[in-house]
Amino acid sequence: MSFASWFVGRLWKLPAPITRDIAAEPLRIPMRDGVELLADRHYPRQSAQSPTVLIRSCYGRSAFKFIATIFAERGMQVVMQSCRGTSGSQGTFRPFFDEQNDGEDTVEWIERQPWFSGKLALWGVSYLGNTAWAVAGSRVAPKVGALGLHVTLSNFRDQVYAFDGFTLMSGVGWTRIMLEIVRAGASGLNPFVSLIGRWKTKALLERAVATIPMRKADRILRPEGAFWWQDWMDHAEPGDPWWEAIDYGAAVRSMPPTAMVTGWYDIFLPFQLRDFAAVQRAGRDVRITIGPWTHAAFPGFAESLRQSIGLFQERFGIGPSGSAGASGKPRVRLLLMGANEWREYPTWPPPNSAPKTFYLHPSGGMSADAPVSESQSAFDYDPAQPTPACHGPALEARKGSGHMAELERRSDVLVFTSEPIASDVDAIGPVSAEIFLRSNTEHTDLYLCLCDVTPDGRSTNVCDGYRRMRPDGSQGRDARKVNIEFWPTAYRFRRGHRLRIIVASGAHPRYARNPGSGESLGDATSMVVAHQRILHGPEHRSAITLAVVSS
Repeated sequence: MSFASWFVGRLWKLPAPITRDIAAEPLRIPMRDGVELLADRHYPRQSAQSPTVLIRSCYGRSAFKFIATIFAERGMQVVMQSCRGTSGSQGTFRPFFDEQNDGEDTVEWIERQPWFSGKLALWGVSYLGNTAWAVAGSRVAPKVGALGLHVTLSNFRDQVYAFDGFTLMSGVGWTRIMLEIVRAGASGLNPFVSLIGRWKTKALLERAVATIPMRKADRILRPEGAFWWQDWMDHAEPGDPWWEAIDYGAAVRSMPPTAMVTGWYDIFLPFQLRDFAAVQRAGRDVRITIGPWTHAAFPGFAESLRQSIGLFQERFGIGPSGSAGASGKPRVRLLLMGANEWREYPTWPPPNSAPKTFYLHPSGGMSADAPVSESQSAFDYDPAQPTPACHGPALEARKGSGHMAELERRSDVLVFTSEPIASDVDAIGPVSAEIFLRSNTEHTDLYLCLCDVTPDGRSTNVCDGYRRMRPDGSQGRDARKVNIEFWPTAYRFRRGHRLRIIVASGAHPRYARNPGSGESLGDATSMVVAHQRILHGPEHRSAITLAVVSS
């Protein structure tokens, strides 16, 4: 047992080790096109044919060595593989596009090994989780007995172009990391070391996200740029068939027992919950835990290991929990923020939720009563000076929520606030808005943020929603009805608090600015000031709707 695995096991309250005698050996695994991918096999010496956990990583193997050790000490052997073009594996790294074929070839190679017992599980976090989705949606899916999926999703396009916009800061930050890893080659750059040192490149990242046209942003990161960045610029429009090859959503129909973990401030949350709901509708065995975590939060990582180890031991009959069934475990376990209370439900969304709508009023108010006369609220958005993003989900954020006063003071936002609520409101489930907008340009964005305002006036973000609009045939009509999906949430608004909605037309650099000109994403240089009018009244009921659960 390594000190790291012992310390992490105690700190994260993982199931007790079964053995401490772990061996490791290097592997070279051939692919169908002749490329060889490097891997390491970690296994208990006294049980060399234990169930196998496959982890496929684009971030190197050394960074996850202690994770492999943790699984091995609990009765499993682990094949930790570097994706092609990374950390010594041959070939060219093409984000997302080779993971299904390479995953299939790896599983078939494992099957032929004398140490393979016939029992196989997949585990992965973020990109690693997507490689597991790729295998689960492939022809070797029947060979997989269990899945552990942490802060990930079945189709990466959903996050790259979230709600028809481009997630600029995440794209730039991840591209920076991967350029470093690919450049490091066989030395296997540890991404966690890279992340710790990111403050040194803050000015570089700020230059990249401010670059116009956006196609040139990758050249700020490295003179040679990144070919995948150019691909993203070239295939930015909704419905582009170029992305169809990396949609692994069909896997939901045949998923093995699966443990998912995510966080209320994770960048993949809406999409992972869509995946979870789809797996449930398909009648498959799946459970999910949602905590108050961001994408890179260690407590969420710990929860994923606890859930996955427990599931794998149950499925494969390992150790003291190997005979325990999963039938008594909740399908949905979530933390109700604002109350710090764990809740359990059979499905997502919770079956006993009811919609509660708050209408926006021109006076800056918000209530359950709709305005009785037609009016409007106005603001201007200048893409040359884009409205900034404040808090919320981010790739490397340490916390997802914070004080929103800086954003609320800006002249390019509107603020709508309710009266103090008379009793606690538990909002658990999807959050959405229907906004009636009149704008001088058909190419524009809406960004809305739901906040909790304490009796002393402190406003904290709870969740937010975004939508990029393109011409839809509504030009010349009175207004456009814009439906906006928020990040789902589980949050208690306490008695005496107020609800608040911030309305803007940007959240830069979380989302790429909308220049308003209709030019392509990568090549836009013209900036058109958007004159935005939010309509209110009997015919234009701009509002936000929460899913409220009785406490």
